[in-house]
Amino acid sequence: MEELKKQPKGPVLGFLTDYRVGAALFCRGIGLIYLIAILSWWVQADVLIGKDGLIPAQNLLDFLDRQWSQSPDASRLDLPTLFWLTGASDPAIHILCGLGCVFAILAMIGILQGPALTGCWVIYLSFVTTGDAFMSFQWDILLLESGIAAILFSSWKWRESLNSPPPLSLRRKLATILCWIVIGKLMFLSGWVKLAWASEAQPEWWPAHTAMTYHYQTQPLPTWTAWGMHQLPVWFHKFSIWPMYLIELVLPFFIIVGHRFRLIAAIGFTILMLLICLTGNYTFFNWLTICLCLPLVADRYWPGKWFTLGRSGKKTATWQSRTSIGFAVPACLILLLLNYQAIATSLNRAPKPLLKVDLSPNWLDRFAQHTAPFYLCSSYGLFRTMTTDRPEIILQGSHDGNQWHSYNFKWKPDPLDERPKFVAPHQPRVAWQLWFAALERRYTPHSRNSRWLESLVVKLLNGDRTVDSLFKENPFPDTPPKIIRAKLYLYEFTTFSELRHSGNWWSRKDAGTYLQEVQLSP
Repeated sequence: MEELKKQPKGPVLGFLTDYRVGAALFCRGIGLIYLIAILSWWVQADVLIGKDGLIPAQNLLDFLDRQWSQSPDASRLDLPTLFWLTGASDPAIHILCGLGCVFAILAMIGILQGPALTGCWVIYLSFVTTGDAFMSFQWDILLLESGIAAILFSSWKWRESLNSPPPLSLRRKLATILCWIVIGKLMFLSGWVKLAWASEAQPEWWPAHTAMTYHYQTQPLPTWTAWGMHQLPVWFHKFSIWPMYLIELVLPFFIIVGHRFRLIAAIGFTILMLLICLTGNYTFFNWLTICLCLPLVADRYWPGKWFTLGRSGKKTATWQSRTSIGFAVPACLILLLLNYQAIATSLNRAPKPLLKVDLSPNWLDRFAQHTAPFYLCSSYGLFRTMTTDRPEIILQGSHDGNQWHSYNFKWKPDPLDERPKFVAPHQPRVAWQLWFAALERRYTPHSRNSRWLESLVVKLLNGDRTVDSLFKENPFPDTPPKIIRAKLYLYEFTTFSELRHSGNWWSRKDAGTYLQEVQLSP
């Protein structure tokens, strides 16, 4: 018995020691995603949140400052952003974008990786919290949540070698579990909401197996490959739903089984993301999801000639360090708890709840509410519903109210003969928001899109050149129009014969007026 007691104990969470390569690649991959996301935001920041932009960020800060000065319970942490310190001037926006790109590159090459990823997270959080409708997408908050996991994964040494990743400390092991939960949560909830939100009033949704007959032409920014997929027979679209259900609803449970099953899950998730990439413009979301799959792959499945994995000894068992015990480990445990709350809440807040009992205690719900401004943990539900037609807003201007000229946006469908383009991983955020605004069918001042749409119309009437970057060309290059209106059309993909005969990728029919004729007050 004494000899047995003297035997050394195995490492804490020993089954996670073989995921070093995935962790190293994940940190660098998140750096690359940050670089893409920040560059995409940078090239359009002036027109979106700049001083003369559609929704100036400084206006939001000034408004909240006035409101919160009258509320003793309010805190600037309710809207966490570096712009409280720097102001949201155009130079400040550009400096933060530039710093974010530098930090992202440092994370990619493994230099000061921990501080660099922390800087990326703080800067991107600053943009998300002040970006209003333009930063309201699930992949923006997914990047922040993944960024927290990357910080916990990352090395805080001067430089980390990619081909010789270090053994996983307790902190990194908990971060591995966190990544598994995030990717599993993302995929499972994306599959579950397709069933939980279905209703008899909308039979075109997923349970009727007809959703994919609409998807390719009604998605926000279709590609020319989506046009080709739309031409396939109905039976193919109905069949294609079943592999998707398998990937989203079954494979997430493979994560908790073993390394072979985790590899299968990672391959399945990656294949689904690549297929979405090939037929749609979903910004950096697909690549971010693929990046989240990397920690699922055990070291034995990576090419041995690329990586050198030495055994860990006492000197490398850094899980006992004060940093891990005092800060990182509790942070990991808190994030795991928040993920539990997010999943339990998502499974209850649906027309068809999966759980009959609320498994999230009130104290945990309150804690989640307090941390919500930082997007440490979120729930997801991509493609929850399926639109069955495609309304498009066509902005038009006129000098006299008789002859009208259209403003053709760079990325959304406008001219019928223009072939749908690939634009991802860049996200033209105005084009995306126009898709959401069109689904409302009519302009309403209570819509989340009303402020920036009003701002856009006023700028066009004033001849403001700031917004010219949104269009292929300005139809009023010399003098601005006196009247603006917005027509609504229903767009559909043409058939092979129609494309061959007319050269048009789209057909459309008049669906009325989205915005009545408006002009500046005299």
